[in-house]
Amino acid sequence: MTHLFVHYHLRPGGVTRVIQQQTCAFAKMNLPFSFATISAGPETSVTGEHRGLLALDYAGSSPQDLNHASLLAQVSDLPKPHIWHFHNPTLGCHPQMARLIHELAITGERMILHIHDFAEDGRPQNLRRLSCGPPWFPVSSRIHYIVLTMRDHKLLRDAGLPESQVSLLGNPVRPKPLPRPSSQNARVLYPTRAITRKNIGEMLLLAALAPAGTRFATSLGPDQSQYKDDYLDWQKLATELALPIDWAITEDTDAPVAFEEAISQSTHLLSTSTQEGFGMAFLEAIAWSRPLMGRAIPHIQENLQFHSIEHPHLYDRIEVNGIDFATQPADQQEALIRLAHDHPHLVTVIQRGHEFPACDWMARVLSEPHHPLSLSLISPFHPYLHAMTLASIAATLAHAPAGSIRHLDASTILRAFSA
Repeated sequence: MTHLFVHYHLRPGGVTRVIQQQTCAFAKMNLPFSFATISAGPETSVTGEHRGLLALDYAGSSPQDLNHASLLAQVSDLPKPHIWHFHNPTLGCHPQMARLIHELAITGERMILHIHDFAEDGRPQNLRRLSCGPPWFPVSSRIHYIVLTMRDHKLLRDAGLPESQVSLLGNPVRPKPLPRPSSQNARVLYPTRAITRKNIGEMLLLAALAPAGTRFATSLGPDQSQYKDDYLDWQKLATELALPIDWAITEDTDAPVAFEEAISQSTHLLSTSTQEGFGMAFLEAIAWSRPLMGRAIPHIQENLQFHSIEHPHLYDRIEVNGIDFATQPADQQEALIRLAHDHPHLVTVIQRGHEFPACDWMARVLSEPHHPLSLSLISPFHPYLHAMTLASIAATLAHAPAGSIRHLDASTILRAFSA
């Protein structure tokens, strides 16, 4: 048997970090099967064998055709049965992925469909791309789904997926506490790719309200052209208002900073996103011994609370002159940032039902002594336990008989996100 991790690419990002942890854990275990990774690359970022297939890359990034035959050719020499472990296959990032999954299903291949995010969750362009092909939620005895949160588990179960064919499995996180930097001023890192759905405007708003000497940074810039105009607009506004923000520091062409070094230089981590499948920063902040500040996400909070994790510096919303900032379109957010920059007293943080002047809240969060959350809180997410669950799912699929194929009703899932 060969466990095959498949993803569009291995460029820096949350899903790549998950695959890195999975392959590293598999390599350290005495497994009765082999494993490999297939992606458009780069191959240097994972443990074990990597096989490059450029046709897997995102829509518009590869001129090659992604088809059933080209994928099987990559692994014809590897022991069977093959367990195809696809990361985010239903996200709509590739126009041919749904067809590929369909072809594998009807030929009896065994698959793990690992859903980090849903196209139905605020990604209309991806959803339109999916709608042009075959159904994208196949169900059979040789297909098993992995989801990251209780919300997503319930969502697929309500759509008709049998309990035995879906597992709730949070992302793997390895404890790696880092010493605090010696800087007397706060250094706030948003460890993300600065794309629109990460609510980057809210970072600018916080930067406009932070105490003197504070600096903010993002780790990565957008890697898809659809996000670059918004990104350039935010950079232009930050420059105009002289906001203390450093952009894409791990990609700086003059002096790039390694990702771990970027964490080491930070005093705080930030997450202002309103939409996350899992939200790696919510666990990685504990693993790296950094306080996390920013916006709470209700369904992520539900999962954190189940594991007794409570970050003290997450707010429910931030309002400018009574307007919930995150609900506004980009042009209105820009106007609100300008208003906040000139009149900071108009900005309020709402946290657990209490209201605080945003400047006071920022000053307190960035200056008070840091008491790290216990590393034991993330022990259920250890890569070894995660990999053991994957190995068990793979072993079950290896012995599963071929069966009939049906599909979940994607409109049911869309309605759940629209409710």
